[in-house]
Amino acid sequence: MTVIGALLTGIGLLAALVARAGVREAARNGGVAGHLRLLLTLAALLMGLRLANVALPSPFFVACTMVVAAWLPLTTLRLAEELVRRHAPRWLKLTALAGAIGFSVLAITFGLVWTGAAIIALALFQAAVMAAVLAHMLSQRASVSLAERRAVDMLALAFALAVPLLASDFERLFPALPFRGGPFAALVFVLACSRLAGDASRPLRLLGDLVIAAGAGGIVAAGAYLVGAADPVTLALSATAAGAAALALLVERFADPDSRAEGLLTPIARAGPDEAAILAAHPLLASGVPVTAATLADLPDDLIAALAARPVVCASGEAASDTLTGAARELLSRYGASHLLRLSQTPPRFLAISGGALNADRLTGELTIVARLLERAP
Repeated sequence: MTVIGALLTGIGLLAALVARAGVREAARNGGVAGHLRLLLTLAALLMGLRLANVALPSPFFVACTMVVAAWLPLTTLRLAEELVRRHAPRWLKLTALAGAIGFSVLAITFGLVWTGAAIIALALFQAAVMAAVLAHMLSQRASVSLAERRAVDMLALAFALAVPLLASDFERLFPALPFRGGPFAALVFVLACSRLAGDASRPLRLLGDLVIAAGAGGIVAAGAYLVGAADPVTLALSATAAGAAALALLVERFADPDSRAEGLLTPIARAGPDEAAILAAHPLLASGVPVTAATLADLPDDLIAALAARPVVCASGEAASDTLTGAARELLSRYGASHLLRLSQTPPRFLAISGGALNADRLTGELTIVARLLERAP
């Protein structure tokens, strides 16, 4: 690994650690945030092992690096399943698991003699699983809420951009590159992670982050060219500036976790006690779509009554029967919602809310409190 490669890997490591710390609170409830934190942990571990092998070359670090790389596709698949709330095909799960175990055994037992064929096999395994994960996410995107759909699209874009960069990490396949794309792949992914909450989950916003990072690299490259720097120096400075700009965006975005964690309850506590004031207190509630008894006329009365007995309806909630689960999912899909907040039980009225995937469990708890407040609202 070159000096510039080590520097970029260090930047990628810091970015993964910053993003991991940023989702730590949300990850306590598991779900999307829990799997996201695990993926960020593996990414940070991978880059940390590479730096360790540069500082102190050892077959142990090489074997550990290959083991971590082998488990990344399976971890990515689990994150995708949580995002779309649908299981991937059984063959894909078994392929990802078998590959992770097989390449781990190969790395541990034959780590000293990794051949070109083994490297190519690992690269093809990672690329194939990632392509299947992308296909699974895009095929199931219509089954989730609008906010979650944007998150799926954004992460699909991040994965699509990251795969070619990850491929450049295989030195035996691309021996002439001045530095590897793995750190940039990590930066693309953690920038996407930083935008998973709410309306920030949009592909165009991720592209905006990448334009800012690329612009910083372009400005530094132009400056280096004007002072007559050699081409390798110009390339190194430009790549470092782009990585540093992406890291700065991440630090700024996660710098104030308390403000990000305010949630629904604080603004609602400041609002008036009536229903209109409570629903207007937070943009997520204010943008909700009313669901009245008239719009539910095509559903059996007993199903409507069963749904109205629950203060909050969500796809991940426990239901008394498969029929009730199907009715809940059909309604959520109809309104592009992640949750239905009960406004009244008789007559049945709901508010369809499209919340983000990252804090879905916390949002469910907060909406339950809001529903209890609405029961007592004049």
